[in-house]
Amino acid sequence: MRINQGRRANTTTGNRQIIHCEGGENSPDIIFYRTILGANIVQFDLQPLGSSNTLLCYAETNLIQEGFCLIDRDFRTEEEVSRLEQKYKIKFLPVHEIENLILNPKYLKQLEYYRDGVDIDNEISNIISLKRVRFLADFLQFKINTHLDKFPRISKLRNSELPNESELKTLLLKKLDTNYVEVQNKIEEIENQYIDEWVTQFDNLSTNELGGKEIFKELKNRIFNNPPRESDIIKDIALLMESEGFIPPELETIFVVSQSI
Repeated sequence: MRINQGRRANTTTGNRQIIHCEGGENSPDIIFYRTILGANIVQFDLQPLGSSNTLLCYAETNLIQEGFCLIDRDFRTEEEVSRLEQKYKIKFLPVHEIENLILNPKYLKQLEYYRDGVDIDNEISNIISLKRVRFLADFLQFKINTHLDKFPRISKLRNSELPNESELKTLLLKKLDTNYVEVQNKIEEIENQYIDEWVTQFDNLSTNELGGKEIFKELKNRIFNNPPRESDIIKDIALLMESEGFIPPELETIFVVSQSI
């Protein structure tokens, strides 16, 4: 997406698009968004709220009254993303996390501390191979936790269910046993069916579907001379993109920039 730098939107605080983001004021996400948007940042009110779990909790409990929560996709499937976006005020990044958008050879090579002659794509491939077990562990843990979901809680007893006090403990423990059996069944499903399917799925993931933060942390030491802090690298790349009026296509439907003459 190209932004016409000769045009500036006429926006006010009252009609800025509110986006609740991961991290804090100086997190990579906020630094990248605020830098790459340049003058168009006046159209948005970026409000960092913490971890992705915190944002999900806010959305699921309807604590978000205005705007939406922008959350890392992580290892979610298209079906999971669609279901959550339709149900709550959520938009997911189309990539695993913000660092995946930094793994762009065109802009990495323009940084003054880039080490000439290094094949960035090749280095990324080597890192993925070297850290296969790390990525696979993260993927399987995410899938397992998603499958188990939240441990089933004992629902509040209806008035019609209330027993005599002498029978109350027995009834609650029976309900707990039922929940335990449900969890055991899910664990057996993972062991007997899903675990092997998930390993196959992992082998077909693209770079954008893997943990960009882990790749970026290793890559900077391979392609840069005396690399600065990761947050500074992220800001430098965002500045290069902003100078060209470029926003990664993955962000087009999230940061909808209004144009006016």
